[in-house]
Amino acid sequence: MQAGFDRLCMNPPPGTRMMGFGKRDAGNGSESIHDDIYIRVLYMKDGLEEALIISFDMCFIGRADGDRIKGALGRHLDVAPRQILMNATHSHVGPASGRWAYGDYLPPEQLYLRDLEAKVIQAARSARAKAVPVNLQAGMGRSQVPMNRRRRMPDGRTENRPNPGGAVCDALPVVLMKDESDIPVACVFSISAHPSIMGGTAISAEYPGIACSGVDAHLTKDCCLFLQGCGGDAKTSVAGEGRETWWSNDWDVVTQVGDLLAEEVTEVLKHKMQPVIPALKTVLVETDWPLEPANRAEYEHWIKNLIPDGSPEHQGIYELWAERQLRRLDAGHLLPTQASIQIQGVQLGTTVRLIAIEGEPVAGHGLHIVSYYPAGVTFPIGYANGEGLYLPISPQIDEGGYEVDSYGEYGYPARLKPGMEGIIQNTLDLFTAKGIR
Repeated sequence: MQAGFDRLCMNPPPGTRMMGFGKRDAGNGSESIHDDIYIRVLYMKDGLEEALIISFDMCFIGRADGDRIKGALGRHLDVAPRQILMNATHSHVGPASGRWAYGDYLPPEQLYLRDLEAKVIQAARSARAKAVPVNLQAGMGRSQVPMNRRRRMPDGRTENRPNPGGAVCDALPVVLMKDESDIPVACVFSISAHPSIMGGTAISAEYPGIACSGVDAHLTKDCCLFLQGCGGDAKTSVAGEGRETWWSNDWDVVTQVGDLLAEEVTEVLKHKMQPVIPALKTVLVETDWPLEPANRAEYEHWIKNLIPDGSPEHQGIYELWAERQLRRLDAGHLLPTQASIQIQGVQLGTTVRLIAIEGEPVAGHGLHIVSYYPAGVTFPIGYANGEGLYLPISPQIDEGGYEVDSYGEYGYPARLKPGMEGIIQNTLDLFTAKGIR
């Protein structure tokens, strides 16, 4: 296998719309740079197969933006969409892309996204030009960073609060590529937990950026790439330990989380890595996740609070969502009955694979993916190739809570139906038949 790595700073200009906290996102945009944010690109070639893994320090890379960038990469590097995995680290203090909440009602800055596309192409071409023969190592650890955020309250409601006993996907997969002189070329790692400690208008890579810097320092090479996992229902333990509500807006907490993750990755690198025989393969499929029937009465309930002739900045997210659903119905359009979710498989070696899901999969899906493969190292990845929506597991549907009921923020007319585990299982079976093992 050959591999090359590059990264480029993707700091936006002042005033660029942000994404991650609805009302803040309707404001005047970013005001400062707390720490640099990056596009990180890993290029790989094994025989006739090529692949790109691209990480963005932002909340989402929207489906339309991702498709456009993949098209541009196809023209410049002659690669297909299945060969390109895009992942957003899910920092809630990054620039906007996609249709989540105000990202749709107040569109992201197109000039910035055009510049971002050009930088992705530049970084990808550079990574390919730097490609050299590499040896592949991989190891799997367990992370103490994720903490479940779905706490069942005495009145039966499910709230976004620290829930130390709840399920998390604690997988910590690590892949290291070194050249023939034993010099690191790239290090890829992942955990499953929201980088949503900070709000405000200062751009930041949040804890994934600090973790990458810490592991880079250990390897004495800027070569790390973080992939956000199945953390739809997890925040960070440092921000929740012993608390009734999450600690927020504290850069010291962000640093503690990043340092903890860097230490965990370093321990895997020191003690758990094993040689892997390269075997590169890529698969990409589009899956359909059925929705419950649309409910006109729900839309009419929300639209009562709409401010007549008010601008989007002053409206509520759900009021705008309800207005859109009713407008489409009244115009004779059919509302979607399913959510289209891309799932991608990338086999790096005989015992190393990445399974990447569009949207925000909860821990149960990550645990399902890891348990599907009896040996080796598995990366259960979310936030890939588009924004999708929250992807709960079936038992959570009756429990309610944000992960179940936030479908409107992603533009969908109704919540998901139970049975999503079968979609994941069938896709993994298909991937196995296509060589992702």
